[in-house]
Amino acid sequence: MAPRYIWRGIFLFGSILCLLGLILRVCTTKDSKKFIKGSKNPKGTRRKFFSCYWKPLLGTALIWCLFDVVEYGLKQNDNAIFKKNSMEGIDPRLKIRHSILKVLVSRVLVIPSLLFAPWLLTKLCSKWVQLIGFLGCLAANLVLALGFHQLKQYEVIFVGLYILQLSFQSLPGVTTMAIPAQIYPSVVRGTGAAISAACGKVGAVIGSFFFTYLKDAKQINTIFWVVTIQAGAALLLTAVLTPHYNGVTLDLAEGQAIDGKVKEAVRTLYSGPRKACELPDTSDLPDNDELSSEESAGLSSDEVSSSSC
Repeated sequence: MAPRYIWRGIFLFGSILCLLGLILRVCTTKDSKKFIKGSKNPKGTRRKFFSCYWKPLLGTALIWCLFDVVEYGLKQNDNAIFKKNSMEGIDPRLKIRHSILKVLVSRVLVIPSLLFAPWLLTKLCSKWVQLIGFLGCLAANLVLALGFHQLKQYEVIFVGLYILQLSFQSLPGVTTMAIPAQIYPSVVRGTGAAISAACGKVGAVIGSFFFTYLKDAKQINTIFWVVTIQAGAALLLTAVLTPHYNGVTLDLAEGQAIDGKVKEAVRTLYSGPRKACELPDTSDLPDNDELSSEESAGLSSDEVSSSSC
């Protein structure tokens, strides 16, 4: 098949998937009871959002930006990273096939981690999953950066370490989307998640451009140093700016935000996991079971159900 038909077919397939997603969104997704209640009586939540929620917003936005710098920057330059220096004098088409085969193998072997990441999120809180992911990325990329030239001579070890860091990337790949969809009050949740996602796309543009520049300058080793530094920065930001919460914490903060106590809601969000008996005994408050699919996505079992007092 001619290349001009192949790339057009790829875009057509992507467009069909987007259309199906839009149809499912319109036909199956409903606003949660919390959102409906908050939107009817926000009591200044929208007005106070940026002044009160700047800390979690700074965390979700910067961390998503840093993550996408790495994710998009690496994925667009996999071919150059796997290029073997010892293949000089060989047909360029064979070089390309060799690199593409490695990229394909690395992507296939990462699939189990993509399945493992959402499962782990049901067992541990979102903050810990994100910390583990960035810590693993930091360690794996530090080894690749320190021993790049030596490891390139040992193809299996090099590819194995690269797959390992891709696997750890799967963890923040889930949490960078899940946390912004959980921690903000329902009435402004879309705003917080959208700002965070937009910062992620800025990071994707930066990563795609900067990593390609390093590749063209034959500075593949520097790419791993940059990824190491960014993983360390994201690890620090997660530790400082990301709240440690459970489902009860979110319910308490949501109720305070609906009542106009936005500052108290933020303090509650950063107060750590709470117990179910701390919830106000109000019949009109939705139970944890009534969380919408968007609100409950990524919540661990400890986050959704808390121990009694």
